[in-house]
Amino acid sequence: MKINKVSMILLIAVVNLIEGCTVVDKFESLIKQKEPGIERKITKNRTVSFACGQEGIKEYLEKGWKVINTEEKDIPCTWKTEKANSRCDIDKDKGCRITVPDKIGKEYNYTIEKDIEFKGEDN
Repeated sequence: MKINKVSMILLIAVVNLIEGCTVVDKFESLIKQKEPGIERKITKNRTVSFACGQEGIKEYLEKGWKVINTEEKDIPCTWKTEKANSRCDIDKDKGCRITVPDKIGKEYNYTIEKDIEFKGEDN
């Protein structure tokens, strides 16, 4: 017969009222024991981004992280200044300058997760 922790705590309270503190010490050791079949893990989630040729996901994979989802999109990596129109003189009129994307690259957004063993008071 399997007794859960709540039932055991109630039993300790009743026994404590009847018998005294000596029995409580015996039950405390039972409560602090790990129950079989219960995993004590925390799953951490994180989103990391790399763009324009940066590589870094490999470091996370080596540390035990797993990729759950990947998103990819085009973004400007570098910018350049151009004339707003053919009649502008960039040297004389600052209003003629516009900034436009120069090189387009990829941005990768990774959703990663890692299981970490939980260490509570009784471990």
